[in-house]
Amino acid sequence: MKIVNLLPESLTPGMVLYEDLFNSNGAGIILPKDTLLTESYIQKIRINCIQKVKVLLPENNKSDEVSIVTSIYDEKRISKFRKDYTQKVDEITNVIKEIGRGGFVDLRHINEISKHIIHDFNTLSDVINYLHLVRPLDDYTYSHSLNVSLVAIIIARWMNLNKAEIDEIATAGLLHDIGKTKVAQDVLSKPGRLTNDEFEAIKKHTTLGYDLVGKAKDASAQVKLSILMHHEKIDGSGYPLGAKEDEIPDYAKIIAVADIYDAMTSNRSYREKMCPFDVIKNFEQETFGKLDTKVLTVFLKNIANSYLGDFVELNNGEIAEIVFINPNRVWQPIVKSGSEFIDLSNSGNKLFIKQII
Repeated sequence: MKIVNLLPESLTPGMVLYEDLFNSNGAGIILPKDTLLTESYIQKIRINCIQKVKVLLPENNKSDEVSIVTSIYDEKRISKFRKDYTQKVDEITNVIKEIGRGGFVDLRHINEISKHIIHDFNTLSDVINYLHLVRPLDDYTYSHSLNVSLVAIIIARWMNLNKAEIDEIATAGLLHDIGKTKVAQDVLSKPGRLTNDEFEAIKKHTTLGYDLVGKAKDASAQVKLSILMHHEKIDGSGYPLGAKEDEIPDYAKIIAVADIYDAMTSNRSYREKMCPFDVIKNFEQETFGKLDTKVLTVFLKNIANSYLGDFVELNNGEIAEIVFINPNRVWQPIVKSGSEFIDLSNSGNKLFIKQII
């Protein structure tokens, strides 16, 4: 049998409850576990405004509803976030295109675009999760710019930077890829492997962006250098300057982490998005020694904790809840499936998180 977390409207007669179903305040049981659902029971669930229901399905069940899973987040807030997010993507699209055409750069307006979204949230973890929920099917330069700004703001707050520093990081995140407005679109959107010449053309977006924003009188040196140096690596393997360690500004180091995280968790023309826990694993195993250790350590510790309480689908099809983050292997948390606690770090890599749902 397979455990599936379904929306009430996706329930059908004949399904079996996996666990006791409590009312919305948790004070009483509506239906006990192992109940065979009927139309009347399903109606009772809907009347009680239950947001999610775990049911048992046969492993060979091919129903489309298996992939329809609920969120632990409030639908009204998701809708508002999606509306605000779409509006801000439109705003940054217009700003970037205007700057690309040589237009006026109003950094005060640019600075407010991403901060407006974060203002309505009680915790930084909520922003990470809502951003995951509203990602478009195709992520282009403009939505990526907003995402990088949001994630960079969150990292900066986790690092306890002051308001002025966070404001500049927000602006740098929004404008970090502005040089791509001067790179041929067919190169940017090429689905296959880039040739050496094409990759060299894309790498120029850092210097092109620096030149574009350099015309703005109120752009600080830190913002300009972040645009220029967000692809630098502390071991000198980055571009365009091959800078190392302290030669790279702090803002650029933060933008670099935010940029890679968003790129890997977004759809691209050449690959589908990765599960955040696969990205965390990649950060742990592939980027230490390349990205700033302080920024990366703060990011990995907090980004994993932001998914505590979320439901995930494991590679064996089970639905589980993340209940504890392993500080030594943050990409392999302890999850709870039904009454069973599973330490993914003890599974010999046979069991892993397929996706967050």
